[in-house]
Amino acid sequence: MHIDFVEISNFRKLLAVRIDIAKKSTVFVGANNSGKSSAMVALRRFLVDHGELSINDFTLSHWAAINALGRAWEAETEGGEAEEFDWGSVAPSVDVWLSVPDNQVHFVQKILPTLDWDGSPIGVRLRFEPKKIEDYKREYLAARSAVKAVLAAVDPGEEDESEPFSLWPKSMVEFLSKRLNALFEVKSYLLDPSALQDPKEGEAFPQALPPDSEPLADDPFKGLIRIDEISAQRGLGMPVRKGGKGDGDPENGPRVSTKLSAQLRGYYAQHLDPFDQPEADDLVALQAFHAARVKFGKQLADSFASAIEELEGIGYPGLTDPKLSLAADLRPLDALRHGSALNYEVPTHLADADLINRLPEDSNGLGYQNLVSMVFALMAFRDKWMRRGKAGKKDANESHVPRLHLVLVEEPEAHLHAQVQQVFIAHAYSVLRKHELLGESEEFQTQMVVSTHSSHVAHEADFASLRYFRRMPVHAVRGAVPVSRVVGLSRTFGDDEDTKRFVRRYLKSLIAICSLRTARSW
Repeated sequence: MHIDFVEISNFRKLLAVRIDIAKKSTVFVGANNSGKSSAMVALRRFLVDHGELSINDFTLSHWAAINALGRAWEAETEGGEAEEFDWGSVAPSVDVWLSVPDNQVHFVQKILPTLDWDGSPIGVRLRFEPKKIEDYKREYLAARSAVKAVLAAVDPGEEDESEPFSLWPKSMVEFLSKRLNALFEVKSYLLDPSALQDPKEGEAFPQALPPDSEPLADDPFKGLIRIDEISAQRGLGMPVRKGGKGDGDPENGPRVSTKLSAQLRGYYAQHLDPFDQPEADDLVALQAFHAARVKFGKQLADSFASAIEELEGIGYPGLTDPKLSLAADLRPLDALRHGSALNYEVPTHLADADLINRLPEDSNGLGYQNLVSMVFALMAFRDKWMRRGKAGKKDANESHVPRLHLVLVEEPEAHLHAQVQQVFIAHAYSVLRKHELLGESEEFQTQMVVSTHSSHVAHEADFASLRYFRRMPVHAVRGAVPVSRVVGLSRTFGDDEDTKRFVRRYLKSLIAICSLRTARSW
C-alpha cells in the first residue's frame, strides 16, 4: 500500500495542484516562494495536526467570496435571501489517493468507494470546513449585530472620512481571523475514482463532491498511515534567549535550544528504559541500579547524620514529629538529563586511553549536529513505527502496525556542506528501511517526502522523484493572485537515459555556478 498522489486545493498559493508521490522518495524543488513549503504545511496540517489552520491559509483570491457570504447573511436578516454557498470552492482541502494491493484490502474496508471495488485508486478528501453552519452563522451575525449597535452611537460629524472608525469584525475574513479554529474542523469524504481527471500543465481538477455527501465518522487513516516529520526549524546550536522581562528585551529571557541529548533521552525512554515494563534482559541493569541506590542512600545517611543530630539537639523534631530521613532514587533517565550527557571524542594523536579529549555537544559544528540529529530522528521514527523494544508493549492495545509510513523532511540541507547534503539524501531512505520486517518487503511501505532549495540534494535524488514547483504569472483579472503549478520532471520531459544524463549535467553546472559565485563573494 502506498500513496499514489495527493491533490491540494485552495491552500495558500496552491489553488489546485496534483503531486505524484513516488513509492520511495519524493523531492520538492523550485524557486523561493513557489509553494514547496505550502505543500509541506498542507500535508502537516491535514495529516498530522488535523486542522489548526488560519484564515491566511485560504487562497487569497477566495477572500472576496467569503466576505460576500458574510454580507449575504446580514442582508438575509434584513429581509433578503442568501444563496446556497459552495464551501468546496473555497475551503482548503487535501485529496489523498492510495494504491492498495488485493492482499491488503481488509485494512481499507472503511474507505472503499463501493462494495464491488475493482482495484482502482482509493481516494479520501480531507476538507477544512464549518463544524455546524448554523452555529457559525449565528455567532457571526451576533458579532456583527453588536458592532452595529455600538457604531450607531458614533457621531458621524466627528469621524474622519479618510479613516473611518470600525470595530471587530468588520468583515467575515476578519471574523475568521479570530474564530476560525473554534468553528471549523477537518472533515473526511470518500471520493469516486471514476471521476478522476488528469492534470494539465501542472493544474489539477479535483472532483466536486455530490451535494448529499456525508463526512466519515472517524479518522480514515487511523491505524493505516503513520506520519512523522523533521521540520526545517530544528533549533540546534548554541541556545538563544527568548522571552525577556519586557517587550523587545530578549537579552534577559531564558535560553532555549534543542539538544541531541534530548533526542537520545526520548529514544531511551521510548524503547530501552529497563524500569519501563521490565523484562528478563533488564534484570542485570535493574540489580545494578538497586545496588547503587542502596550504597548511595547509606552514604547520604552517613553524610547528613551529624546535621540531623544537631537539629534533634535543639528539640526538633520532637517526640511526636516525623523523623527526618534521606532516600536516593537513581534512574537511567536522570543520568541522561544533564549538560554533558552527550559528548564527542576528539581524535588525538597517540593519546593514552585516560587522556581522550571530550567536548560537549554544543562545542561541535552545527552542520555535524544537524546531520546526526536528522539521522537519529529517522531511526527513532522507524523504531517507533515498528514498535521496537519497549514501544511494542506500550502499543500492545493497537490491533496492528500501520502498513504505510509517511515521513516529511523539510530543508535537510540546512547548515550542511554540499557533500554531506548528498550523503544524507542518498542514505536517508535506507535508514528508514533498516529493520528485519522492512528492507525490500512490500508488506510495510515507507514513503519519504523532502522539500529542498539545494541543487546538491536535487542532483543526488532520482530524476523520477523530482517535483518541480513553479510560480505562475498573475492573470490580468480583477482579484487574481499568484498561484503555483506542480509538475513531475520525468513525466514532463521523459524518463529516457539521454534526458536523465542531460538533467544530471544541468544540475552539476548549477552546482559549479553556485560554488563559483560563493567563492567570488568571499
